[in-house]
Amino acid sequence: MKGKYQKLGIAAFISLLVSPTALANDWVVRPYIGMSIMSDLSGQAEQVETQSGAVDVNLDSGFTAGLGLGYQFSKQWLVELAWEYRTNDSEVTLPDGDTFTDGNYASNLFFLNGIYQFNTSSPWSPYLGAGISWAQEIDIDLERDGMEQSFSGDGEFGDQVFAGTNYALSENWAAQFEVRYGSIGDIPLEAEGTPGRITGLDYKTTTVQLGLAYRF
Repeated sequence: MKGKYQKLGIAAFISLLVSPTALANDWVVRPYIGMSIMSDLSGQAEQVETQSGAVDVNLDSGFTAGLGLGYQFSKQWLVELAWEYRTNDSEVTLPDGDTFTDGNYASNLFFLNGIYQFNTSSPWSPYLGAGISWAQEIDIDLERDGMEQSFSGDGEFGDQVFAGTNYALSENWAAQFEVRYGSIGDIPLEAEGTPGRITGLDYKTTTVQLGLAYRF
C-alpha cells in the first residue's frame, strides 16, 4: 500500500482505539527484545569527508526492543500498532579506503500490523502476520578516536512479514517466540551539521525475538 491507503489503514486503527464498542473486546500488549541480523551493505558517498564514490558498510549482529498494542476483533484476527528501536554495530569504509571502525546503524520505527492466530487445544498457539512500517528515523554514525559524524533520514514506508507462536502461561499471560523480516527502500542519509550524504543503503532486517503478551 502506498499514499492514501497507508493513511486509511492508520486512520482505521485509530478509529478502533476511540470506538466505544472496542471496550467490549480483548486488548493485547506485548513487549519484546531480540537479536537484529543485517547483511553487509554497499552504497554511495557524496562529499563525505570530502570524498565521493562507493562506500561499504560491514554490520555485526545487534539488538532490538519494541512494544506493541493490539486489538483482537475476532478469535483469529488482531490488529496491532507497534514501536521498535534497533541498532547494529557498523564499520564504514569510504571510497579512498579510510575506515571508521566504530559506529552503529540504528532506527526508530513504527508498525501497523495484521495478525492471524491459529486456534489450538494445546498451550501452543502459532500465528502469522504482516504489516506496514514507517521510519521515524534511520541513522548511521561514523565514529573513530572519540569523534562522531552522523547521517540520518526519515519518513519512508516499508513492510514486514513475521511468524511466531504463543505459549500460554495463564489465562492472561503468554510467552512468545517470533521471527520477522522487514524491508525499507533506500533512504538518503543526510549529514548532520556538515555537508555530505550517503545513499543506496537499503534497510533490510531479520529479527529473532522473545516477548511476553498480556491480554486485558
